[in-house]
Amino acid sequence: MKMKKIILIPALVGVLGVGAAIGSTTLLTGNAEEKKVLTMQEIEKKALAVVDGTVVDIEFDQDVYRTVYEVEVHTDMEEHDLKFDAYTGELLKQKKERRDQDDMYDKMTASTTTTKITKEQAIEKALTKAKGTVTKIKLDDGIYEIEIRNGQHEYEVEVDSSTGEIIGFEQDIED
Repeated sequence: MKMKKIILIPALVGVLGVGAAIGSTTLLTGNAEEKKVLTMQEIEKKALAVVDGTVVDIEFDQDVYRTVYEVEVHTDMEEHDLKFDAYTGELLKQKKERRDQDDMYDKMTASTTTTKITKEQAIEKALTKAKGTVTKIKLDDGIYEIEIRNGQHEYEVEVDSSTGEIIGFEQDIED
């Protein structure tokens, strides 16, 4: 029995060593080109190519399995939820719902609110308050809600869409 253990241990070490060598070779010879995440503006264009409407929410989401953008687009009668691969821009999921009375009321309220600054201008203003990567922007009742992360903190900055002024700011430790 002792002889089997002595043979088994070197065999196991040999298998692990070969596996490690193959793994490290794969890492070394893998694609040297680093994947680049598409910008929110690029994803917004892709979303509007799928649905002719108004983008009301874009969120960057990263988990263990995938890095995606979730985009909400409104038309007169429907709400579309789209999910795009953040690296390739491939449309992964599309869901459509009929808008209800509350949505129609929100649309009427939003149409009476004058939006004078663009999403890009709101992002620029928010980045003067907090440095990092914008992971979400949403226009809600005339207020741009912008989420920024920098690896340590998560910030929520609210920018008035008619004046461009920062009207709200929160800082939390990032999860």
